Amino acid sequence: MKNIEKYIDQTLLKQDATGKDIIDFCEDAKKFNFYAVCVQPCRVLDAVESLKDSEVKVAAVVGFPCGSTFTEVKTLEAKICLDIGADEIDMVINIGALKEKNPGLVKSDIREIAQLTKKYGAVLKVIIETGLLTEEEKVIACKTAVEAGADFVKTSTGMTKNSAPATAEDVKLMFDTVNYSGVKVKASGGIRDYETAKAMLDAGAERIGTSSGVEIVLKSASKSIEY
Repeated sequence: MKNIEKYIDQTLLKQDATGKDIIDFCEDAKKFNFYAVCVQPCRVLDAVESLKDSEVKVAAVVGFPCGSTFTEVKTLEAKICLDIGADEIDMVINIGALKEKNPGLVKSDIREIAQLTKKYGAVLKVIIETGLLTEEEKVIACKTAVEAGADFVKTSTGMTKNSAPATAEDVKLMFDTVNYSGVKVKASGGIRDYETAKAMLDAGAERIGTSSGVEIVLKSASKSIEY
């Protein structure tokens, strides 16, 4: 059993976030003992330095938020983040390739970064952007991520106009699709309160991506809930 904070990736991905914002954000992460923080690549070093005396992990987003850049660019971005201390990579798939029924390109895109993260002993989370996919495409995306070597599949970026909030139904579908393989599910996008976070965990999520981790933890403490 773990307290809810150990499921939380506290997230700060705003375009206007400053170095000071990151430092203050990391202080909260240490205080509340979140599993990880999730930041933009250019803020990885700020987060690593701020968290060096803590157990909080640092996750960096890659190919974010659209996922439509070149595999070589995503791989280089991931390598730079890992070289400066990131523990985890949250990458966005090539959604257009999936929509045009080219899972081979999606798989090769993921595999390149999966091979890299394994060399570093890091974790790879693959964002499939559920709001843009049919149910069949969600299943294909999850199976492709498993075959390519991902450690997690993740619902959404929460950062684009078409990025729908995470739903318990999507989390359950993803969990049922990947659970046989040991790959886990991260729910992200629109999770702003304890009740929503709990619904995601109950549906099978192993990690919660949210910018409202403090509020969620404080509410869970009032309910004395563990998972």
